[in-house]
Amino acid sequence: MLDHAFRRRREIERMLLSGKKLTVAELMGRYCVGRKSISRDFEVIGEELPVISKQGYNGGYFLMDGVGKNQNTLSQEQLECLEKLAVSCAGKDRETVLSIIHEFGPYCERNT
Repeated sequence: MLDHAFRRRREIERMLLSGKKLTVAELMGRYCVGRKSISRDFEVIGEELPVISKQGYNGGYFLMDGVGKNQNTLSQEQLECLEKLAVSCAGKDRETVLSIIHEFGPYCERNT
């Protein structure tokens, strides 16, 4: 369970860092967890990142202005290099390179 919570929180962090505004309902559906789990996720994430919550119409969770977008991401040159490297690797090495791309690359809706 802790592994699932950790991975979910890392994905939520990446989405926030990419500039996305997130809602509890959206995340509950995406990860098939309850409201308490998502609320706890934001408590934990809020210890490291300046998360702002806005209630009501057009509400959700997002990062304070000036934080995110280019934080914790690879440059385009680094990303392309790692993608080339992943093609030439096999097995565990390929999994490791893809995990680096997934962890530090810009957030997108992909499952590598």
